[in-house]
Amino acid sequence: MYNRTNFEEMETSRESVKAFFRQLVPAEFYDTWAETFEIEYADEKQVLVTYHGAESIKKFKKECKEPLSLCIYSIMGYKKRIKISKKKIHKSSNHKAKKKIRAAKFFVIGMIFVFFATSIIVVMCNYIGNRDFRETFYNVSSLKVDSSVRVIQLSDLHGSSYGEKNAKLLSRVEALKPDIIICTGDIVNSARDDVDYAADLGEKLAKIAPSYYIYGNNEVESIYGFPLNEAELDRKFGFRKDNRDETALLKIEDSFEETLESTGIKVLKNEKDTIKVKTMTIDVYGVLTSNPSSFWSYSEKAFADYIYENTDNLKITAVHEPFIFQEFQPEFWGDLMVCGHTHGGVVRVPVLGPLFTHEDGLFPERDGNFVYGRYDAAGKPLIVSGGLENLNVFRINNQPELVIIDINKF
Repeated sequence: MYNRTNFEEMETSRESVKAFFRQLVPAEFYDTWAETFEIEYADEKQVLVTYHGAESIKKFKKECKEPLSLCIYSIMGYKKRIKISKKKIHKSSNHKAKKKIRAAKFFVIGMIFVFFATSIIVVMCNYIGNRDFRETFYNVSSLKVDSSVRVIQLSDLHGSSYGEKNAKLLSRVEALKPDIIICTGDIVNSARDDVDYAADLGEKLAKIAPSYYIYGNNEVESIYGFPLNEAELDRKFGFRKDNRDETALLKIEDSFEETLESTGIKVLKNEKDTIKVKTMTIDVYGVLTSNPSSFWSYSEKAFADYIYENTDNLKITAVHEPFIFQEFQPEFWGDLMVCGHTHGGVVRVPVLGPLFTHEDGLFPERDGNFVYGRYDAAGKPLIVSGGLENLNVFRINNQPELVIIDINKF
């Protein structure tokens, strides 16, 4: 007797039927059909054969029912009703896993598409927004002033334009009525190629207020042709520690400086300029050797004279990069320090802040680096401008800025 519970006997019968089927039919016929059917169960009345092949079940019955019946009758020993049915394919766990993997792939592809689509939208919106600049106001205090002094800082223009010949930028600078204007470097991409741009800007700024130009790395590279670190400067002049001449660098011919100063803007290269604003006397010092290795080597005396002479004067220190403020901790840098170079980290991430600078890598502010905004340096305010460059399409959440600093008594 064959039934569903007699498992071992059923398995033997199945194998025997398959073996007899192999002997009974030609090899090609066996290869075509043998793997397409199974004997599901048998009882006293019926044998159930299930078919799961690719051909129609009608073709299977037509070609296989007779030899298959003979095999079943021969092995099981008595005649039964043979039922042939199409096997219902149940989705296996493997199939379900494949389906999940497929769904996961579609999800990942969809998320990648959304990410890139969103990124493109964000980049384009920021690029459009960066055609204009914002104004960032800072208020600092000093007992050395008896009335408000307004300083406007322009940094890192890199040849950008706001209106024809920067008419929009210049109009706004004039409307803000500054007492002093300071350009903290990289106003141009090349001091050799962009002389007319710099001269036109310098002339118009100088007509608005006393104006200063401090070189950035772009000006330095095109004017001097070598980095202004201690090793390169010593090699250039043949100096050692005991015979350095701080002024040697200033004696190198500089046609860019000559052109700028002919327009009325003052270039400061490790030197100060003293001006009167209302009833106050103000010293402005511009750093040329901003590399920490050469700052003291090639500017110590000039900087000391600036800091320690006429201490009642308001002292404003301007430099392109913020590195010396990070590296050194003197007693006094000045009453106000301004710099740029970092472009505000290019991309500003909400909560996390500036994303990247070439010198300090990812999230540089977390390591204590000065990247954007207001900091404390030797107890006095340091302003790091995000710059006015508007040509970089990847400048995100960091609109170019014009910096306005009001110095008040309290």
